[in-house]
Amino acid sequence: MIWGLCSNSQSMCKIRPFRFFWIVLFLAFYFINTSAQKAPDKNWSSSRIVHELEKMKHVGRILYIAAHPDDENTQLISYLVNVKGIETAYMSLTRGDGGQDLIGPEVREELGVMRTEELLMARSVDGGEQFFSRANDFGFSKTAKETMHIWDSTEVLSDIVWVIRKFKPDIIITRFSPTYTKTHGHHTASAILAQKAFTAAADPRQFPEQLKYIQPWQAMSLFWNTSTFFFQDGKMDTAGLYYINIGTYMPLLGKGVGEIAAESRSMHKSQGFGVSARRGNNMEYFVQLAGKKPDGRDIFSVTNFNWNRINKCDSVPAMIEDSEAKLDVLNPSAAMGSLGRLYNFLYQYSGNYLVAAKVKQLQEILLECAGVYAEAISIKQYLTLKDSITVNLGIICPTDTRISVDASLLIDNIEAGKMSNPVSLTQNENKNITIRGLVSENTTITGPYWLENEPTVGMYIVGDQWMRGLPENPHQVILHIKYTLDGLPSNLPLVTFEKDIPVFYKNTDPVKGEVYSLTRIVPPAVANPETKLMVFAGKEAQKLAIKVKSFGKGKATIKLSAPAGWVITPASLDIDLKGNSSEIPLDFSVTPPANAQIATLLIVIEKDGNTYNRSLEDINYDHIPEQMLLPKSRVKVVKMDIKTSHKLIGYINGAGDDIPQLLSELGYKVEIITPSQLGTANLIKYDAIIAGVRAYNTVERLKYDNHRLMEYVKNGGNYIVQYNNNFRLVTDSIGPYYLHPANVRTTEEDSKITFLNKNNTALNKPNKITDADFDGWVQERGLYYPDKWDTTHYVPLLEMHDTGEPPVDGALVVTKHGKGNFVYTGLSFFRELPAGVPGAYRLFVNLIELPKNE
Repeated sequence: MIWGLCSNSQSMCKIRPFRFFWIVLFLAFYFINTSAQKAPDKNWSSSRIVHELEKMKHVGRILYIAAHPDDENTQLISYLVNVKGIETAYMSLTRGDGGQDLIGPEVREELGVMRTEELLMARSVDGGEQFFSRANDFGFSKTAKETMHIWDSTEVLSDIVWVIRKFKPDIIITRFSPTYTKTHGHHTASAILAQKAFTAAADPRQFPEQLKYIQPWQAMSLFWNTSTFFFQDGKMDTAGLYYINIGTYMPLLGKGVGEIAAESRSMHKSQGFGVSARRGNNMEYFVQLAGKKPDGRDIFSVTNFNWNRINKCDSVPAMIEDSEAKLDVLNPSAAMGSLGRLYNFLYQYSGNYLVAAKVKQLQEILLECAGVYAEAISIKQYLTLKDSITVNLGIICPTDTRISVDASLLIDNIEAGKMSNPVSLTQNENKNITIRGLVSENTTITGPYWLENEPTVGMYIVGDQWMRGLPENPHQVILHIKYTLDGLPSNLPLVTFEKDIPVFYKNTDPVKGEVYSLTRIVPPAVANPETKLMVFAGKEAQKLAIKVKSFGKGKATIKLSAPAGWVITPASLDIDLKGNSSEIPLDFSVTPPANAQIATLLIVIEKDGNTYNRSLEDINYDHIPEQMLLPKSRVKVVKMDIKTSHKLIGYINGAGDDIPQLLSELGYKVEIITPSQLGTANLIKYDAIIAGVRAYNTVERLKYDNHRLMEYVKNGGNYIVQYNNNFRLVTDSIGPYYLHPANVRTTEEDSKITFLNKNNTALNKPNKITDADFDGWVQERGLYYPDKWDTTHYVPLLEMHDTGEPPVDGALVVTKHGKGNFVYTGLSFFRELPAGVPGAYRLFVNLIELPKNE
């Protein structure tokens, strides 16, 4: 899948590289605020203001490196940021694209976007910052060697070096060991590469092309944050290890480190990683891997985290304490005079990267002491090229602080409109200021930057060096506000600074209240096909429904094209775009060729001499900001040699997959069996029942109603259970006989298949399964196979193995039970069917079509 951006072109919509000429300015403050925003920032309490002042008393940076979203130690990050006042960032080498979604249907690129936002929301809780490399999470890897081979390890190393040189950490910490191998290959590889980057970042001969923008950087020390996880017996000899007791309670927040960490980690909802808070003493242990050796057992002793490390800044702690002394919790603005003097003092030294970060932090503290609240609201959520834009700046200062504001509307950091004159704020009076502008015809169409180009299996392709490492695109539509503060209260000296805030679209939901979404730049129209995959079992034509969503107005033409042999009727249609997000439903007929074939159907919209070929996908969950993706508008079409019959299937949704819809396209009638229906539904009417992926992890009712499914099998039904994680099963009795799911998998999608029971019906009827049916599989063969089962009943059908490992035979096991059949499979049908793999369809159909036992 190519993910990209539309350009004004006479031919096919081309991917335009980002032209962020403003990115250098953005990166100057990039490290201070990398958290996702679901809404405008809310005001702080007085105790939060004091907490932020306390954090200013120390300077320094720590970089934490691991492989995936959820690998980070949120307890340690929470402690470093909120107790020690050290800027701390987490660099996840991947975006978690290769995992499974526990709460929805997202896979691959969509899942990576979702998990990116979950990490950013986690950082918004614990106060850390977030980076990524270009590494693609290609799925589970058993060895670091395989990982380094599939990733372009040199390029991933360059990304780590880039982040080190930009962020300039004093200490680097890895979550994993570079030598412990009994874990995910990505994990070990992340530590190996971090160890190499520790040295390479300081060497000007390494990645010299980066030195046009940044300078080499030598961190003081590299540590591995070890734990009992790395010891098989769970016992860890702590003698000789460095350690920190992070179990600190923070009365200003009314929370301990463990409570904040639990809230942060629980943002990983797509992985089902909600955790309970930990309170009280909690030791974290470290092994030094490189660099300066600490004094005693304190890792912080390798450098100075106090202000006196910066020339002429020895007096800063006393100035902070003076501000705290003057801060009245019932009237925080009383401290603004002292804070203003501190600000003006620090501003003199903001050429230092550590001081610059504290200056930005102090700007927020000044606004919070004054009680300033500001939001920028567009009257339209979606804007297209040459569109007019109206933004309302709502701003209020409830205190008697003398503040004036001036603001400019920026799109791609180019001025699109501005206030006519600065406005002075009146105490507790809400100011509503309207700013109008125009979207340039040269404005970039938004979309996640790392999806701009076709990825390889192991890497995303990002040509712009400045974009590498960023967690997401910088906000495209922003309001640039200049604040001037002077006079009251407390003899506040003249203070001026500038701040960017994103422009949102706001509506009011009757249940949720205010709902904010970022204002987006989009093509004048997008074509959203009803499905991304069409599967043809016969020669009959199928309907393809497309909804054209229009943001601009005027005449346009939609055209569909496919390789020779495929017939599309009609090939094009003229349409009248009404704009305002209106939709035009269209139907096309697609007729397959006579022979088996895999092809891609392209959808384009022509308007005003320009061609656009984008669809719009929305990822919308309550725990993350709404995300908009603009992938190419296309449909994979597969004509396959497959035999099916018309059967009624019941489907029990698990963690979420697209299999019900895909089976419907084969001619099956599929009904969803909800958890509440498991205990009452007439199951015997179904020719087959299928449990979705991780159903026995997510459907609590299966604990109580699984016996009805076993009765269904006994009375002649086919019950197919797809993979389940062996952790947190709702019941140990999944099948009619003993079967134990385990973390056994085959990660090589092209691993050789051996047929163990060639004559078994599941491998022969109605489709003869051969080696060719295992060609073209994606990401993996399967996962979470059972490692033990009742061998007197279950029959394993397939054997396979990864390179250098013994064969495993639990990927597909079947058993007869009464008049019916029970199937347990860890084969990754949930990936292969949406990818249009013909052999996976043929085998899955055979499982559905297993005959009754007479």
